Amino acid sequence: MKVTFISCLTKNCGIGRYTDELTNAIHNRGIDVTLFRKDGGDLNYIKNYPYRSFKWLRHYVAPYYLSKAIKSSKSTIFHADYVDALTAYRWSGKKKSGAVVTTAHDAIPFKFPGGNLEMKYYRYHVNNATRISDKIIVVSEKSKEDYVYYTRINPDKVEVVYNGINHSFFYPDAVKKRNKVFTIRYIGGLGTNHKNAQALIEIARILESRNIEFQLQIGSGNAHLTPLPKLAEQYRLKNVKFVGFVPDQEVRQFLAEAELFLFPSLYEGFGFPPLEAMACGTAALSSKAGSLEEVLGNGAITVDPNPEAFATEIERLINDSKALNLLRENGLRQAQNYTWEKACTETLNIYNKLN
Repeated sequence: MKVTFISCLTKNCGIGRYTDELTNAIHNRGIDVTLFRKDGGDLNYIKNYPYRSFKWLRHYVAPYYLSKAIKSSKSTIFHADYVDALTAYRWSGKKKSGAVVTTAHDAIPFKFPGGNLEMKYYRYHVNNATRISDKIIVVSEKSKEDYVYYTRINPDKVEVVYNGINHSFFYPDAVKKRNKVFTIRYIGGLGTNHKNAQALIEIARILESRNIEFQLQIGSGNAHLTPLPKLAEQYRLKNVKFVGFVPDQEVRQFLAEAELFLFPSLYEGFGFPPLEAMACGTAALSSKAGSLEEVLGNGAITVDPNPEAFATEIERLINDSKALNLLRENGLRQAQNYTWEKACTETLNIYNKLN
């Protein structure tokens, strides 16, 4: 078996991490794998291809550069890590000699559509993937349900393979220390609608109005490009801090040293951040939207994505240390169910059935 992974993305995003971890697991099985990506990674099976971003046009031109890079590649399995990479496969003009797999991840663009041009291009990618791929992989049962609904694809063509967690990177401290002030943390996007990041500020406003002692630390490199800091200032919030971008080497510590991880997203195809916090031994409070209730199970508290529901649960956990510790233990146990070794095995099973 020879596997070629193709990507229009870098490693510095959720899908990029998926590609990194899965190709590494496949490589460690002794399988011949090559990964074409724009940049990132110095392993011998990774091939970086020349690329120009053209700023906001980067999503439109990336498949063109990838198509040129893979034109002469031969493989028994071509695996596109997202639908735009499958378009690159089509544009490369390759004659289909092996199996083609695409990971679609979620239905976020359908549920939270962008502008008309953006949606037309996304649907173009999806149509290519649906028509050309032998199998579509999604990362949760909820993602499969939504993807089938929006694309009308035959459900038999769609396979669920859950993502994994890198437990050598995300792990708990030997001793969980309590902060002087109950510390709540968030890490993730702030500028996209489905992340529901404004709810973080609204939750803090409610907690401060109830005279609850806490601190909320928000990790993201683009807070200044959003209205959130001004909203916090408008509410005169004293317990909210925007800590900026958290470097990769500091993410585990950032997660592990909090009492609670907060995740108010309106939709996720999988939900890495709360699961990674759970793997670090931190209690997680998440919305139940999208796949989150499915993936987090009883390892997290999941509620409707509204600020009052979150604030009520936070107040309860602050006042009930036993419930908080039990939630930590449940979360750690639930996170162990997700490994990249398991994801690799299930992906290889799909490949083998197609060969």
